Amino acid sequence: MKNLKEFVDTLVKIEYLDHCNAYGFYPFQMYVEDKDEKGIMCSLDLGGDIRAVYHAFAEHYSKNPKRVYLAVDFPAIGDILSDFVCIIAYEKEEMTLYAIPYSVETGETFSEVRDSEILNKIHDDLGLFIYKIN
Repeated sequence: MKNLKEFVDTLVKIEYLDHCNAYGFYPFQMYVEDKDEKGIMCSLDLGGDIRAVYHAFAEHYSKNPKRVYLAVDFPAIGDILSDFVCIIAYEKEEMTLYAIPYSVETGETFSEVRDSEILNKIHDDLGLFIYKIN
């Protein structure tokens, strides 16, 4: 993965999920590049356990990587009124989060959301795992 855009363009696909009878994003995806520029690609089939996803992110973060990209599906919650894929990126010692909302009925994606109370909450929750491990 050269950058976050390539990660999203390659791995974030809203598809029809038979087991949900709706459109969605699963399994969650993570890409980690260490300081030696070795990349690790992970599909996180954790049954929707967000704490396990945050823990996996925090484990890689604690090893001082060059970058970590994570894509996780969330239901409509708070100020984001559609289900969404949350993109979390750690790169150049900066954390970035944004949401890609979509329709569970059609799979249509909507404009990215970058300023949101729920994104701030996700950031804070992830921080609890990062600081707990470090």
